[in-house]
Amino acid sequence: MCFVIAGKLKGRKSEIKRQLDEWELPEGERFEVPRDELSGANPTLIRRKEASNLTFGWSMSLNRELSDEEAEAMNCLDQILTGTMHSRIYGAARKKGLAYGVFSDTSVSFHDSSWDFGGQVNLETSGDLFDIIVREMQCVMDGKITEEELEAAKSYALGRYQMGAQTVAQISNFYTNRYFADGVVKDYEKVPESIRKTTLKCIIATASEFIEHNAWVLAGVSSGEKSELVELDDKLASLFGKN
Repeated sequence: MCFVIAGKLKGRKSEIKRQLDEWELPEGERFEVPRDELSGANPTLIRRKEASNLTFGWSMSLNRELSDEEAEAMNCLDQILTGTMHSRIYGAARKKGLAYGVFSDTSVSFHDSSWDFGGQVNLETSGDLFDIIVREMQCVMDGKITEEELEAAKSYALGRYQMGAQTVAQISNFYTNRYFADGVVKDYEKVPESIRKTTLKCIIATASEFIEHNAWVLAGVSSGEKSELVELDDKLASLFGKN
């Protein structure tokens, strides 16, 4: 069992330790997490007649753990692509009225890392949204990200860091996000330095590695047909064919 205790611990640590000791739990080791060889898969559609829109998820995997530097770089890239109303993918889609929401996120686990996109879009405009996704992803692969965009993403990340320890839940989530995944205890005080050191070179190299690894899958929930999802899948596949 792994757990994190967060809150006002000053003057209470000895009592917390006493209560934990009373449980008389034997010390143990983490179970060995199986390591799978991940590869690409055919698109998967869950048909629901009441789902008038398409809710989609696109996940790319990499069979190694990202370093803290690489993870921070990808966080900045996610901010550039989908983080704001002016972002390259979500902002462009909202401006054209194509999507209700689009997000992207990068996570690190025991043996693997994943780069995930998702959102909700009208079926009839889904192709236009995926055209934007492919276009902007190709721009990343081609190194077409500006220093101004990076600095704006860093500024946002630093602001998020400064606001990120105002509640017990925020503090707990900061540590459990990584500790529960692979046992790493992140140093909260070193986060600003990591953000400031993020470079365009690291962003482009890490994103390109996800594409080059070519292990990904698209899934969706809608009332549409599998063929519609296959068409969207083909648009994404063009990215991997170019690299």
